[in-house]
Amino acid sequence: MAKETKKKKSKFLIKVYLFILFIAGIILGFSYLSANKNTLTAIDVPLDNNLVTALTSSGIEQINVVSQFVKEVKISGVTCNEYYKTIKLSEKQKPENFEPIFKTLARNFKIDLSKTKYKDGSIQYTFYDKKRTYSVVTLTK
Repeated sequence: MAKETKKKKSKFLIKVYLFILFIAGIILGFSYLSANKNTLTAIDVPLDNNLVTALTSSGIEQINVVSQFVKEVKISGVTCNEYYKTIKLSEKQKPENFEPIFKTLARNFKIDLSKTKYKDGSIQYTFYDKKRTYSVVTLTK
């Protein structure tokens, strides 16, 4: 009879141990999901704030902003913001002068920067990574 009670106790302890592992797995899974949501939205606002600061310090004023808007995009069940700005430059300012500033911002946030030139002389800079687009700035003459 002593062996039977030891077997019952060991079977019970194994079940408790497996149950604890199952709960730990669920907790780990939820923490991974919430961490993924945080990384998708962690750059949005700080990048836009730094971008506005960089543009302002380079002589861009509110009257130069032709349009700006925020577009909400759903990625992997998470709502993210994409920022769009169209800026008309004065005669003295050249779109190419902003490229080093934009490259520095992209490097600081560890994201990519693409540049697209259009026939009308405007240049569009896009801040992005493999998951999403963060911000699009179009500089026109």
